[in-house]
Amino acid sequence: MRLVHLGHVFINFKNNTFQWVGIQRFRLPGPTVNDTSVLAMLISHELYGDDHAGGTPGDNPERHGPYWRDRITPGCFDLTDAGGEERLLRAWAEQHAPLPEHLHADLGRDLYQPLRAAKRVYRLRDLGPAAYHDWGGVQTEFHELALIDHTDETLTVVVAADD
Repeated sequence: MRLVHLGHVFINFKNNTFQWVGIQRFRLPGPTVNDTSVLAMLISHELYGDDHAGGTPGDNPERHGPYWRDRITPGCFDLTDAGGEERLLRAWAEQHAPLPEHLHADLGRDLYQPLRAAKRVYRLRDLGPAAYHDWGGVQTEFHELALIDHTDETLTVVVAADD
């Protein structure tokens, strides 16, 4: 069983805050795959090898964000609620500078709407410095969500960070 990549959206704030949001969309292999298996498929997918530091998804198979990829397991994701995550991401997005108007529309369509529509929302917890790769921790904040919808058979992965 394998996830099928459906597309990628990258939203660069371009407002001197160095903030951005990367969104990957996948098709699940079927509606009956449990969440733990979905997260395991995500972690093993070649596009998950991404240090999120300016490269291309899949170009850094040993790293994911600030962490060594082999330190990430399905158990590192905590079930959370969409409303709380939306509030947290809205506060993060607007913490340094007002958002340009076009970003409100982009974030609404590509981030907040899928977040609210997700049946299950998981957050990759902060794994701490012990899991950092050799230059991990350069991002001020790193937020990762896995939005699972078994009805639509989709997985949306959101990474919001600044560097």
